[in-house]
Amino acid sequence: MKNNSNIQKYKRLAPFYDKFMGNRLFRKARQQAFSEIEARQGGSLLLVGVGTGEDFPFLPAGASVTGIDLSEDMLKIAEGKKNSRDITLLQMDAEDMGFGNEKFDIIVLNLILSVVEHPEKVLEKSLNCLSPGGTLLVFDKFIESNQKPNVIRRLLNKITSAIGTDITRDFYKIKSGFPIEITKEYKTINDLYTIIVARESISNDISV
Repeated sequence: MKNNSNIQKYKRLAPFYDKFMGNRLFRKARQQAFSEIEARQGGSLLLVGVGTGEDFPFLPAGASVTGIDLSEDMLKIAEGKKNSRDITLLQMDAEDMGFGNEKFDIIVLNLILSVVEHPEKVLEKSLNCLSPGGTLLVFDKFIESNQKPNVIRRLLNKITSAIGTDITRDFYKIKSGFPIEITKEYKTINDLYTIIVARESISNDISV
């Protein structure tokens, strides 16, 4: 997928996105993912690829939240879901996050690594923005590590890629070469999606 074409895809998809991704199964999985993290009062949380704000109901109380997305149309919908929450929304490319030296205690990558053109860049930028000892939460549709996607998945990927999602990506290949330690990993939504809790490795060894 190309990021420029994704802007147009999500412009068309934005009005219908919540009908597809706001169903009971996805809401339950999002809630399940956020139950894996804790935020201290006044802590900072970054939602990369905030979309239409479907994660907002599950955000930890007391956290100062920043959400970014490439799609202006998605952000407009998310703006209406903030209510009184402390949420700052910014139009920004996840592959080129411009936060300077700003750090976040928690960074959430929900359904974004399967969408962007270069997921490795998003992961690298996320680690650069993560506070020492911070938590990385990932929720996405990955294949099993070091296994080729089967024929059915490859065929389905032709359809999902047309609407901006690659369902044949391997998280372990994406994270290869980065100092990431996975602390928890398990499947959800009929084993089609994966929830991953990770942190930047404090050792000198690079997790692969």
